[in-house]
Amino acid sequence: MNYAEPHCVLDLLEPDAERIERGRRRQAALWRHETPDCPPMVLGRSESRQAADKVGPQYLRLCEHQLRGGRAVPEYHQFDHYTLRQQFNDPRAMLVESLWDMIGWARTPGDQQLSFRPNYGVGTVASVFGCGTDMGENDMPWVADRPAKDKLLEVDLDRLDGAGLIPRVIEFIQLAREALRDLPRVHVFMPDLQGPMNTAFLLRQQDVFFDMVDDPDYYHRLMEIVCEIYIRLTRRLKAELGEPLDAAYHGAMYMTKGGARVVDDVSIMLSPRQYEEYSLPYARKCLAPFGGGWIHSCGDISHQLRFYLEAPEIKCVNFGEPEKYDFAEVLPRFAAAGKFCYGGPVRRAGEAVADYLGRVAGYLRTGPNTLIFMPRYGGQDMSEGDWPDPADTLAWWEDAFR
Repeated sequence: MNYAEPHCVLDLLEPDAERIERGRRRQAALWRHETPDCPPMVLGRSESRQAADKVGPQYLRLCEHQLRGGRAVPEYHQFDHYTLRQQFNDPRAMLVESLWDMIGWARTPGDQQLSFRPNYGVGTVASVFGCGTDMGENDMPWVADRPAKDKLLEVDLDRLDGAGLIPRVIEFIQLAREALRDLPRVHVFMPDLQGPMNTAFLLRQQDVFFDMVDDPDYYHRLMEIVCEIYIRLTRRLKAELGEPLDAAYHGAMYMTKGGARVVDDVSIMLSPRQYEEYSLPYARKCLAPFGGGWIHSCGDISHQLRFYLEAPEIKCVNFGEPEKYDFAEVLPRFAAAGKFCYGGPVRRAGEAVADYLGRVAGYLRTGPNTLIFMPRYGGQDMSEGDWPDPADTLAWWEDAFR
C-alpha cells in the first residue's frame, strides 16, 4: 500500500499568511459586532473517492465541515488512504488524512482558516461515563455499552484525563502540534464534545425523555454532571491546545469573544416549553465560562430559534440543514439580535453561481455582519458541484460589497 508519510503531506501545505490574516480579521469583526470590509466567505475542497458504496470525504476522514468551491488536490489521488477505523486506532493515520483538507483549503483564496481536530466521534464525552465505542471499517464511531442509569452519576470528575477516549485525544493533540510547529497558521481545534442535551441522549437514548417527566430530579442531576464534564474537559483541552478560554478555531472558523461550541441536535424533538426548561439552561451553562460561543443543530429548529437569538451566551448559529430555512427572513432576525450565522443559504438546483452569490449578497444588504458564508451545493448532497475558479468566485463576492 502506498500511504503518504506525514512529512510528505506537510510539504504540500503552503498557507498564505496574508490571506489567512485577512479572513481572520473579517471573521473577528462579526464576533465583535463590527462590520467587516466584506462579509467573510470560506471556500475549499475535500477530495473524495468511493468507499463501501458511499461517496464523499466524510466516509474517508474523521473531519468536520467539507468546504466547496475550492481548488483540487491532484496529489491526493496518488496515494492510498486509511480507513476510518485505521484513523481511529492510529493518530498518525488520522493526522495524514486530516492534512489533505488543509492543503485544499490553503490553496484556495477565501477567508477560511486552517484547522482540524482529533475526531473520535460524538461519543467522546459519553466515553468518560464508561460508554464503549463501536464502528465499522468506513463508518464514524458510535456509542455502545452504556452503563446502567445510576452508574452515570458516579463519574470521577478529578480523573478525566485518563477516562474513556480522552487519553487518545490528548495524544493526538500533542502529535499534531509537534508536526505543525513550523506552520503557525495551521491549528488543531477541540474534539467533538457535543452538548448537554445531545450527550444525555447518547447516554440514555430515548429514555432521557421519560426521565424528564418520570424522574426530573435524576434528569437534572445528570445534566449538571454532563455540563461539569463539558466545562472541565474544555478547559483542560484548551490548555493542551494552547488557546485562550474565549477564543478558538473550528475548521474554517475563527472565534473570539466566545470560545466554545455546543451541538444541540436532539433538542429539535422538544417543544419550546420543554426546550426552555430542560435544554437551554444547560447549553448556556456550558458556553458561559468561555465568554459564550456558538451552537449547531441539524434539522429545522425554527421553533427554538428565538431562544438562540435571545441567549446572550449564543453569539452564532450553524444550521446543519440550511436548505430548510428562508434566509431572507432569518438573517434580519440575526441582525436585530446582534448575532450571526455560520453557513448560509444553499445553492439551488440549476442556479448559476453568479445568481447564487447575488441572491445571498442581497440578503446581507442591511446586515453585512450576520453571515460567515459557506457556499454549498445541494444541501445534504455531498457532491462537489460545479464551481468556477475560486478566485473568480471571491472576486464576484467582494465586488458585490464594494
